[in-house]
Amino acid sequence: MRRVRIPATPSRRRESHARRRWLAGVLALSLWIHAMALAPARSTLAAWTDTEFGSAALAAGTVDPPTDLACMAGQLTPPAFTWDLPAGGVARSGFTWFLSDGFSGGGTLGSNDTSIVVPGVLLAVDTGTFTLYANGPGGWTSTPVTGSLGMLTDELYFCSVP
Repeated sequence: MRRVRIPATPSRRRESHARRRWLAGVLALSLWIHAMALAPARSTLAAWTDTEFGSAALAAGTVDPPTDLACMAGQLTPPAFTWDLPAGGVARSGFTWFLSDGFSGGGTLGSNDTSIVVPGVLLAVDTGTFTLYANGPGGWTSTPVTGSLGMLTDELYFCSVP
């Protein structure tokens, strides 16, 4: 007996095609659900310890300013400022001085210096201010000490300290 093949109608083909797509979707969804359920992410236990201890001393301090600022000037004698080294505070790294209020100039001095003669070439017939700071560690500075200085004529210098 010979089997006769009867061609499917277009509606049967559509139903068959839709059924295959639906089965493929269900199968894909089922595989995805099983993959998520069967292969959960595993956590890793990683740890270490490193016990180190240290100690240090911490102390607060201040940069004390120079004391007893004094000056002397006269005819053909540029202003000379003197001071006493601070008695306390943290260790000094030096001093910084500068001129202002009509004059410009300045510089640094050593940690044990107690005087400076302001060069006459930095002055003119005018009045200005001399400012001195003590320098401490870490860039810290003391409160400033100041004095006035200037020239009355090309040969006569003056200074004063409040």
